[in-house]
Order: sequence, then C-alpha cells, then structure tokens
Amino acid sequence: MTAPEQPASEEKSRWVKNLQHAGAVVHAASHSARELTHLVAEIHGTITRLPSPLNRRHEADISHAPFPYRIVAGAFDLLAKAAGRFVPVVSEFEGAMTLRTQAALNGVSGDKLARWNSPLAFPMTLRDGQGRELDWQDWSTSSAIGHVIVLHGLCCCDIEWQNPAASAFTDELQAQGYAVGWLRYNTGKAIHANGEELDAWLEDFFGSTGTPLLLIGHSMGGLLIRSACYWAEKEQHGWTKRLSHIACLGTPHLGAPLERLGNQANSLLGLTPYTKPLMRLGNIRSRGIKDLRHGWVTPDHTLPALPQAPQTLFLACAINDNHRDNLVGDGWVPVSSGLAMNANTEVLSSPNLQREFINDLSHIPIMADPRVFSLLREWLGMKTEKEL
Repeated sequence: MTAPEQPASEEKSRWVKNLQHAGAVVHAASHSARELTHLVAEIHGTITRLPSPLNRRHEADISHAPFPYRIVAGAFDLLAKAAGRFVPVVSEFEGAMTLRTQAALNGVSGDKLARWNSPLAFPMTLRDGQGRELDWQDWSTSSAIGHVIVLHGLCCCDIEWQNPAASAFTDELQAQGYAVGWLRYNTGKAIHANGEELDAWLEDFFGSTGTPLLLIGHSMGGLLIRSACYWAEKEQHGWTKRLSHIACLGTPHLGAPLERLGNQANSLLGLTPYTKPLMRLGNIRSRGIKDLRHGWVTPDHTLPALPQAPQTLFLACAINDNHRDNLVGDGWVPVSSGLAMNANTEVLSSPNLQREFINDLSHIPIMADPRVFSLLREWLGMKTEKEL
C-alpha cells in the first residue's frame, strides 16, 4: 500500500516552517560569524600595533586591523538583519534530536541568543508531558489537590524528563489529582534573570489563591527554584505561602568545579595581549554557565537563606565510592555542593531540610534513575496503589 498523500495546505505549512527554521539558523549563524570576524580582526590589530608581550593592560581594537574586516563584519550584520525579518519571534524545532540540539545551544550561548532576539532562544513556557505548551491560567486552576512544576537543568529541556522512571512517577502524581507541568526555559540566561521571571509567573497565578505548590528541579533547575524564592522574598510576593515542597536533585548549591576550572583556564589567555582576544572564545559560554561557578542565584552573588516552611530535599550523587568525598562527585557536582555542606558544616539549612545521597549514579541519569523517584515518592508520602 502507498502512503496517503498529504493535503497541499499541510505540505505548504511544512515547507514554510522549514524555511522559518532555516532563517532562524542563518540569523544566529550570521551574528556568530560577525563576532568571529571581530575576534580575528582584534588579533590582527594587536599584531599590527606590536605591544609588549607583558602589557596586560593593552586592549585590542579592530580599528587597527585592515578595513576589509569591517566590511566582512558589516556584511554578516546585514545578513542577520535580513534573515531576522523573515523568521517568527520563536522558532522551536520538532523531534527529540533537533530539540535537544536547540536546548544545548541555549545552554551554551542562550544569553547571546536572547540579546540578538534570536528565534532560537527559548522563552520560559510551561509544557505538558508531550511537550505542548500549557496556558498558565488554565493550568493553575486545573487541580484542587496541588500543582507540581518540574524543572530541567543546563543545556536540557523538558523532554529529558520523558523517560520510563520519571513518567511513571508523574503519572502517579496525576492519578492522585495533582496537575503536573514541565518548565522549559533558556538555561544560558543568568539564573537570577530566569528566577525573576519564574517568580513573576508564580505570583500572577498562585499569589493570592491556589493549591499547594511543589517544585522539583534537576541541577540548575534547583538553583532556579532558589532564585525564584529569593525574588519572592525581596518583592514580598505571596506565592511562597503555598510552596509545600522543594526538591533539588544534583544541584550545585556551592558551585561546580568544572566551571571554575574553565574560568581559570580562560583567564590565562589574558596574560599577554597576543592571546587576550582569544578570551572571546572562552567567553562564548553563557551567563548561565558562569553562574554555576559558585551557584549564584542573585544579581549581587549573595547566598540567600532557604525558605523555612517548605519540606525541602537535597539529593547528591557520586559516580562511585571513590568520588564521594572529592571534586568529581556525580561528574559535574561534588557531593558537598549537592548537599550544601562545607567540611561537615551546613551552608544552607532549614527546619524541614532532608539531605540524601545515592551512590553509583552520575549527573544526567539522575532524571531517569528509579532510585531517585522511589526516594521522591517516600519523601512526598505518596499513596500506594492499595491506598488509592
């Protein structure tokens, strides 16, 4: 049997969407090419001026490079502007592989995508289990039992939670009457900027009315929860009165050593003016990644206290016993950082804070490991099938 032909309107819609996606890629690529041209021009300009190799105060200036560099950079700028006129405000790819690629791009350079008004930058949205966008107003009134928001981490998106172990857990929550939503956001933006936006959403729909609110975050997602709570405290918002549970799974509360190492390596490029322009390459990493250096969740890099009322869970993991007490931890986050402990001293604490550890588990698989969701069930006091 031959497959039925697609209607002409559907075929046209598919082609239009593909062209829009292509335009979005060209738009972002042109901006990137312009910045790369500036980098090469700065190196050329530095060589032209021949500063002392030890002159760390020398600042590269593209005006000292040959004029064709500015022509090329200007051409890329014009191409970006032209492409921007033919693309939608938001362009989200379909399919797991392409969506994961877009999520990774957001994590690596999402702050730049946002600055360029790129359609590839994820806006903050709430999704259902199939990745479809939910209306906050409708969702906030869809349950009389409680509302659960699940947050992903750096370079990820909501589809990472769509695996057998996580889906079984959220299916059970929904069977017990909870409304579950998965947050999708641009992980390359500053954590405090995403936190301020999430706080505004939660205040709009849970500030004065609503059911208990449960927030579950993996990695950066846990920092985003803490940032939203910081903004709520700062702005005296009311939604935190409904916040009953906070779970931070593999969250770098005290920072991620890999980002600190990357920052130190990039700083070495600034030792001489001839390599200083190459710091641009190191600074490709986004503001969100840089915030992971010390787990920054506020604009002024202070360490806000945890909300004292909610039941709170900190889960840390280690690849194996050899990495329980070193900087490796789960491969990204040391156990001490995940538990917010420093030399057996509690850096973050609350009366209802529970710290847990799972061995033989690395960072990304936390979102799909049955042991994690068994722990969450026990922590939440979820009913078994016999009790329903």
